[in-house]
Amino acid sequence: MSAQSSTSVALSDAREAFEHVSAHIAEHGIEPEPLSPAHHRFRHEGATIRLQHDGSALTIALEAPSPNMLYFLKEAAALHVAEIDPVAAERLRWSDQVAPVRQPVNFSELTLRRHSQPIPGMTRLTLEAEDVATLADGGLHVKLMLPADRTRAPVWPSVAANGVTKWPKQADRLHVRYFTLRSVRPEMGEVDIDVVEHPGGMISDWALEAAPGDRIGVMGPGGGQPPEQQEGLLLAGDMTALPPIARILESLSSEASGHLVIAFPESADPASYLPPTTLDLRRVAPERFRQEVLPIVQAIGAEHRIRNAWFGGEHANAQALRQLFKRDFGLVQGMQLSVAYWREGRRGDARRETD
Repeated sequence: MSAQSSTSVALSDAREAFEHVSAHIAEHGIEPEPLSPAHHRFRHEGATIRLQHDGSALTIALEAPSPNMLYFLKEAAALHVAEIDPVAAERLRWSDQVAPVRQPVNFSELTLRRHSQPIPGMTRLTLEAEDVATLADGGLHVKLMLPADRTRAPVWPSVAANGVTKWPKQADRLHVRYFTLRSVRPEMGEVDIDVVEHPGGMISDWALEAAPGDRIGVMGPGGGQPPEQQEGLLLAGDMTALPPIARILESLSSEASGHLVIAFPESADPASYLPPTTLDLRRVAPERFRQEVLPIVQAIGAEHRIRNAWFGGEHANAQALRQLFKRDFGLVQGMQLSVAYWREGRRGDARRETD
């Protein structure tokens, strides 16, 4: 059953806001369906966004396949209105909100049930909750969060009246990182999240030190849908990308073709972690991956037609591969994605501080 909401906000220049929000959605590869010069419809991954203006007000109508996705869409819409008129964005209210909301609909606390080591250098967190079924659909990634000051009790995010997430500030601020849901087992009330071990990373240290019963905050899921094109695939990533790569491989048909380039410990067999695949596999030692991945992918592209490419890993690698996908492979948005999961020289702190 779909989730729906709408809002109408008075603006000094509603046409400018209409064009600004439309352009931003189009930048993500979601082309508008003009219903009139002042009315656009966008469709993406089962969701529908309608934008309309009459010169003095902008109307936004949303329909999503889940409350989780609807929450993301509402927040994104309010933030884009705030770029045009922060005061108007504060006044924005949604039709489905009939009472104050204490926490985001896609937030939950999960409890550590156990941890294990699926491969050297990676810790698997098996987390539990009363209802993990909401994590089974809507994307591959979630935000894990802990108090930045581990001596303090957590203050979890709340929701402003306009639908924007309110993140704790100052001493209560949260350390937030994106991770992939490796597996979700609703019938057992469990999820697995795999964390690459790197000393000094707060989530990584927690994964190693936490005891059964310890709790962690989770928001999501979202993002990371598997590619629709399954011929001429290129998947590449370092160890931080192994969980999403495993999820993508699970989604592919037996007819999928292409190439897989991964960083993987030499002491382990990729088949011990990754599902069976019809892609040609090339393994690189993790310590050499950052230097070797670009020339390896260039060589593959020189010999084979790549029709859809995906990369996950270090920031500089992600930037270089993104340019390669676009410039050399000729892949437009929707046919390629290059994701930075970490940045060399920067401690893994993706904290968010907003009003």
